[in-house]
Amino acid sequence: MTMVSPSKNVPAKTTAMALHALASSAFPLDALEIIAFANLARVVAPHELPDLEASSIQGTNLQHALMLAGQFLDRHRDADQIVMVVTDGEPTAHLERDGGWWFDWPPSRETIASTVAEVDRMTARRIPISWFRLGDEHRLEVFLDEMARRNRGRVFAATGDQLGDYVVSDYVTSRRRSRR
Repeated sequence: MTMVSPSKNVPAKTTAMALHALASSAFPLDALEIIAFANLARVVAPHELPDLEASSIQGTNLQHALMLAGQFLDRHRDADQIVMVVTDGEPTAHLERDGGWWFDWPPSRETIASTVAEVDRMTARRIPISWFRLGDEHRLEVFLDEMARRNRGRVFAATGDQLGDYVVSDYVTSRRRSRR
């Protein structure tokens, strides 16, 4: 999953393409889904990645992205399940009961609560989340550190130049760890 601002779009997109290439060639039986998110989340097909642009609509709807990830994992229950999130912003958007979306800055209690609920769903399924934080925004750092503690996941602070190495290394390490 990835959500980044336009200035960080190229490293995130390149990382997603590299991860897809690795999974397709070295681990052809793996099922991989890439989810992009801004005000809403959506599944991105591999052929869309080269032309994928950062959204011009404000919002970091991590809740929706994690919900879509959960649906993907539901279709692959017998597989080793790994969730990786690349983001440069704390949650500022969430889905409402009617299917619409809500944005608020600073994040509303509802946005934080709905996002934490999705993290808790992953935790209940025993799926740790690897968080890749782009940038040094303090509120994002605090939020992701708390989510990693809550979920028994990990947080990696990465620059655009490091992102690909971090994500690919964590993917390979997570695969090994889950097979033990």
